[in-house]
Parts: sequence; C-alpha cells; structure tokens
Amino acid sequence: MSKANYRYLLLVSLSYLMVPAVYGAITIDGVLDEPEWANTRVYTDFVTVEPLTSDPAKYATEVRMITNKEGIFIGFINYQPASVKRVNRRFARDAEINGDRNVVMIDFDGTAETAYDFTVGSANSRRDSSMGGSTYSNDWDGTWYSQTSSDADYWYSEIHIPWTVAPMSDTGDGIKNMAVWFSRVVFNESLRFAFPNAYYTRNTFLEDWHSIEVEQVKASTLDWFPYLSYSKDLNNGVAESAASDFNGGLDVVWRPNSNTQLTGAIKPDFGQVESDDLVVNFTAFETYVAEKRPFFTENQSLFASLLPNEDNILYTRRIGSDPLSGGLVDINAAAKITYFDEGLNLGLFMVSEENIGDSQGGDFLSSRIQGKFNNLSLGHRLTYADRPAIDREAMVQVIDMDWRKTDEVRINGQVLFSDVQQQANINNGQSDIDDQDYAGWLKLSYSPSDTWLQELYVSHYGDQFDMNDLGFMKRNDFNEFYGSTRYNISSYKPESATLSSYNKLEYGYTENNDGDRLWLWADFEHERVFKSSRKVSLHLGLKSSGWDDRITRSNGDYAQPAQYWGSFLYLSPRGNDYSYKTKISFENDGTDKLSASLKFMPKIYLTETVTLGAGISYKYYQEWLIWDFSAEQLAVYEADSYEGGFRFDWYPSNRQEVRLKFQWVGIDARVIDGYQLDSAGRLLSSATPSSDFSVSDTAFQIRYRYQLAPLSDIFLVYSRGGYYGSDDGDEGPGTLFDEGWSGVRVESLIAKIRYRF
Repeated sequence: MSKANYRYLLLVSLSYLMVPAVYGAITIDGVLDEPEWANTRVYTDFVTVEPLTSDPAKYATEVRMITNKEGIFIGFINYQPASVKRVNRRFARDAEINGDRNVVMIDFDGTAETAYDFTVGSANSRRDSSMGGSTYSNDWDGTWYSQTSSDADYWYSEIHIPWTVAPMSDTGDGIKNMAVWFSRVVFNESLRFAFPNAYYTRNTFLEDWHSIEVEQVKASTLDWFPYLSYSKDLNNGVAESAASDFNGGLDVVWRPNSNTQLTGAIKPDFGQVESDDLVVNFTAFETYVAEKRPFFTENQSLFASLLPNEDNILYTRRIGSDPLSGGLVDINAAAKITYFDEGLNLGLFMVSEENIGDSQGGDFLSSRIQGKFNNLSLGHRLTYADRPAIDREAMVQVIDMDWRKTDEVRINGQVLFSDVQQQANINNGQSDIDDQDYAGWLKLSYSPSDTWLQELYVSHYGDQFDMNDLGFMKRNDFNEFYGSTRYNISSYKPESATLSSYNKLEYGYTENNDGDRLWLWADFEHERVFKSSRKVSLHLGLKSSGWDDRITRSNGDYAQPAQYWGSFLYLSPRGNDYSYKTKISFENDGTDKLSASLKFMPKIYLTETVTLGAGISYKYYQEWLIWDFSAEQLAVYEADSYEGGFRFDWYPSNRQEVRLKFQWVGIDARVIDGYQLDSAGRLLSSATPSSDFSVSDTAFQIRYRYQLAPLSDIFLVYSRGGYYGSDDGDEGPGTLFDEGWSGVRVESLIAKIRYRF
C-alpha cells in the first residue's frame, strides 16, 4: 500500500471515530429531540442540598430516563437564564470539574452497597468514580458516553451508560431493582440540586436514593486492550544498552454475563503516564501515593479497603516495586475476577512479577467475600504477598462489618490478623521473623438531623501487626480513640451574605501498647460559604505533651512538649475567570518558637479550554526538630522551605489534552544543635555535631493525550526530574531552584497507544 493510500485510510478511520455515537434510534449529541425522550420517566422534584436546606431548587431541573437493551439513557434539561452566569469550562477526563455539571449516580443492584458516579460538565468534560460502603474512589474508569448543548435559557446533557459498564447481580426473574440519584451544580452560586432528597453527609445517603424497576438485560462482552509503548531514557548517566525500550502486552476483559467479570493480562499495561505529585518527606512515616495503573483501577470497587484512619488493607502500589532497590519491576501476568449476586459478592485477583536478575519476582493475591443481610453487611478479605528476593511471606485476613442500625445510627468495623514469615539472608539484613498479631477498629456514626453529625472511633494495633507487604499502614503498637461533632447551619435570612456554614470539633487520644500517652489533642474548624461563592475557613488546634516513639527511628522515646497550631484559608469567588486561594498558618511543635507559612495558589481561565494554575508557598521554621540520619541523632534547625508549581492545561477538543506540569521543593536548613535523649526522654545536647543541609527537588512533565475512543488513547509524554543536595544550609531560593533543575536524575520520553477492541 502506498503512503498516500495509507494516509487516506487512516483519515477515513479517524472520521468514523469523530461522529456522534448512535444507539438504536438515539444519537448522543446533547439534543433530546428523538421521540423516545417524549414518553419516558421524568423527574422534576429537585431540592437544594448545597446548602442542605431541602428547599425547592432555585432553577428548574428535569431529568428524563430511558432503559432499553442498549443500556441506560439519561437526559438533563437545566434551566439557567442568561442572567445567571454559566461556567462552561473543559477539563481532562477524571479531573475535578470546576464548572456547571450534572451528576448521575447508580446503584445497579439497589442494595446500598456499591454505586457508580457519572459526572458531565456543561462543556462535556467527564468524570467517573465508584463507591463501596463508605469508600469513595476516583480511580475507576468506565466506558460510557455523553454530549452537551445549550441555548439562550437552557443547557442540556445527554448520557448513555451501557449495561456492561459495571457488574450487577442476576435476579433470575427478568426484573431488575436499581436505585438512582441525580444532582446538578450551579457553580457560580455554590448551589447543588438533587433528586431525590439525599446527601453525602447522611448515614442513609445510598438508602435514600430513588428505587426503580427495569427489565433485566443479560449482556456479555469480550474486550481486548492491546498496547504498545516506547520509552527512551535521555539521562546521560544511563548505559546505552538500557537507553530505550519497546514494550507491548495485552489486557482482556470478559463479561460472560451481567454479574461476572474476568480481567486477564499478559505483560499487562502497568505503564504510568500520569506523574505523581512531588513530596519531600522528613517524617517517620511513609508517603501514600494514589494508584493510576489501568489494571488496578478497572472494576476495583469490591476490593476498596480504606480505613477511617487512612490506612489501606490493599495498597496496590506495592506491586511492581523491587523490595531491594525500590525500583520498578515488570509484571509477567495478572488476573482478576469479580462476581456479584443478590446478597453475595466475590472477588479475586492475582499478580506475578517478572524475575529480577538472579532473584525471583514476587507473587501477590487478594480475595474478597461480601454478604448482605437486610441492613447488615459482613465480609472477609485476604491479602497474600510472597517476595522470594527477601525470603518473606505475609498474609493478612480481615473480617468486616457494616450495620445501618437505624436511619440515624451506623456502625462499622473490622478485625484484622497478620502472619509474617521471613528467613534471614544477606538481602533483608534481618533475623528470622515469625510474627502473628491482630488489629481492630469500630466506628459509630450518629446523625439525628442534617444539622448534627457525630462520630466515635476506637482502634487497636498489636505490637507485631503488619500489613505493609500488600497494604499501607503508618504504624502499629497503639490504641486510639477519636471523636468529632459537626454542626451545620444551612438556613440564613435572605438579607444575610452567608449561604451556609459549619463548626466542627475533633478530638482524640492515642497511647502505645505500653500505656505511654502519644498524644491527647483537639481541633476546631469553622467554615463559611458566602452567597458570592467566597469561602473562609479557620483552624485552631492543640496537643498535650506526650511520647513520640517514632521520631528517633527506634533510638529511644522522645518526651514531646505540648503543641498548638492554627490556620486561616480564603478562597475567592469561584466562578470568575481569575480565582485564587491563600492560606496563612502557624504552629509550635513543642519548641520555644513558632513556625509560620504562607501559601498562594492563583488560577486563570484564559478561555473555556485553557487553564493556567500556579502555587507558591514559603515556610519559616525557627526551630525544626527532625532526625539526622548521618549523625544518628535528633537535631534542631532554623530552616526556610520553598515550594513552587505551575500547570498549563489545554483541551483543544473533547478528545485531546495537552498538559504541562512543574513542581519544585527547596529547603535550606541551618543546624542549631544536635541532641541525644536522656533517661527521661528529654533533649540533651550532643557532642556529635550535626551539619547544615540544603535540598532541592524538581519534577516536570509535558503530556499529550488523544482519545481514539473510550478507554482507547495515544500518549506522548516527556518527563524530567532533578535533585540537588549540599551541606551549605544557606543556598537561597534562586540557587536551590537552579541546582535542582540542572541536577537531572531522570529524563525520559514515552509514547504509548492502547486500544479497545
């Protein structure tokens, strides 16, 4: 075939991708002009839920709903006269839609256990997510379609959700019970309307949705996702033999029926084209990083396992990470199966890593069983990790419970058991390990009205409990009590400038298993939203004296003095083409002097398709206590911390995204003194000197994305990361920035195509 013929064929193929999607007699073009829309379910009784007054909606909103063999069709008719500013901005897929938008949430089984969110902005930006129990995840991506349109007094959205978008149970009698919730956001006025009257803060949010009956459609699909990627390392320090790499593989998603899904992969597409946020962490605790790889985000709601304290039973970023070097490891194969039935959900996934040099890659497994009995949900989880490189096996088993006792009271909790086996070798540098221990937590939520919300939470982690092989856990060896009381005010007089406000008091007590108090604390927050859409927030908190048994990295317990902190946050009106956020903070972490910080984050919407965002912050530490690894002791520093960032987003069309993202963190730290601990855990000046230090970290990425079709994309990505460190301690922001940018450690070019057949 000649080059000219090839180009012609390519253009013809792309042209087919650009036409509106047609399903039977309905064309998804944002215009509700098909006869089917005239005679179907209609919902008009929208009420105000932001603020949570339950008053009739200020602007008329109508939703029309069609169900047929092709799936669910939703049409929104949004009355918004020309006098009410419309915020029609385009955003990337799954980005926060800071504009007018429509939301459809569907519980496909009507059990109030699992639901899916489909959000469409007025410029046809899309965002989707999943909800399992009390866990909300933006990582899920589904195949669905939408389009919007507008005229003088209305804007419209037309949405098609295929039956195959999510697993659902088979009722056996041909009738499917579902529940739906529709909402609409008028962005410039900070208003949200909803049908039915349900809201996120209520314990009965999912139970309050509107129940419908539809004809059960038994659908089956087989989707193939081959991918091909090319990466080139542009860093001169990389050997030529490893400078570039071609990768390819295949993901397969098979839905033999509506309630079963099998996902398999050979050399799966675990490549990440979305950069992680830059974090410089001096604490004793690991940084949590969100999952962005397709295999783990697809159909993952059943496995969601976030705890109230933000620990996570299943943290998939552990997979594909070399336990010795911390680098990346390729994946040989992966498989995931889920099954949903009335009252019973099952899930299992397995991943096998590629061998690493002379050592064998790891194997990972996770399973989930969940049963529903009226208002009570019971389940079992298991995670297993086998990492031969360090001769380590770890298993965690979990029994979980979620009981909606009444509309006002909800109780949920878990009992967890870990079993870790490890044989000593030269790689892990440890003695033999044979540890078993348990943890558990219980949470009570009480919401007698929309005005009051109260929560109580208790937990226990055993000394040897460990779920970090395939989970995320900040620490073990503690007992914790937490409580919060929130008071909402949603009704103000018409002449008031305030739209809504709330006051929230949080408090807690934590001790280790030896009975040593770690902290007793309280935090007060006041937030106020004005009718102009301005927002202010005030935080004040204090913590009693206690023991810090982690800051010295197992070199003694530090008797930490009392602490206090505060902050003030201001957000400008959000519907303008220019907006900003500014935050002023102070804190005292037990030393004699305060630390203070200032953060400023402007955003400019140059057009409806071009957005500029920036952020700059400065923090001054008069006395900053951290662990000095080089001297193996605590040290107090006077320090300057700088952060800067810039982002450029351009959406030439609904299929294209161009993004530029830059982040920088720089720190100058001048030592005041180094310390050991005396027998009472107090700081004692050390004869071993600690030194000044300066660090600078930069991250830069340019990414182009072209969507061929839903879940089918072409990516071109350039990434660059730099690092600089010295013993100066007084480089200044200019030098830190220059050295961090020029000290290139990572520079790469990635091209990738992934297509759904």
